[in-house]
Amino acid sequence: MIRLTLYHASEHIVDIPSIEFPGPRDNCDFGSGFYLAESKQTAEEWVIRKPTPVINVYRFEAPEKDLLYLGGTDWVKVIVGFRANRYKVKLKSPVICGPIANDRMNVALPLFLNGIIGDLRLLKCLDYCKLGDQYLIRRMTGSLSFERSYSLKGQELQRAWDRWQARRRDMNAELLKIQRNSIAGEKFIDDYLEEGDYLEP
Repeated sequence: MIRLTLYHASEHIVDIPSIEFPGPRDNCDFGSGFYLAESKQTAEEWVIRKPTPVINVYRFEAPEKDLLYLGGTDWVKVIVGFRANRYKVKLKSPVICGPIANDRMNVALPLFLNGIIGDLRLLKCLDYCKLGDQYLIRRMTGSLSFERSYSLKGQELQRAWDRWQARRRDMNAELLKIQRNSIAGEKFIDDYLEEGDYLEP
């Protein structure tokens, strides 16, 4: 059984009755659904540009059999499928978990999509960011209990901004190094497009 405290960034309190499954947006990292972060700090950084930043805190429990963890090149394949919409991704599991691509990774992902870096260098960028995992609930399984919410303001908001800006500066510097070095065995966007659809194993 998976038992976790997870965080959802929003502009308002999101209690359990107002959560939509699967959700309205298809072009997010793992498709449509309800996204939560394992890291409180990362959730705070997601919402810093919102007029009224709010962090919602939940207790999540679900059977391990209901969880698909995406890592390595499977993660790349799914992210590119949903974000670039260049082939279909079919996922069956009610809960998807994998590294976070948002924000700093938005600097690296276009380099992959434009054929400048390969998948292994994209994954090195992911390791460098260390944003933690995100959970997508596609359909309800187990239990999701709303615990509390809090507004991000004052010094807490400033600290989140500072973390975001520092990580973005570091990411830009790291990308210069990554672009200069190829990695044996890496695949490029054309290889992914040639492979076509991704089906959950």
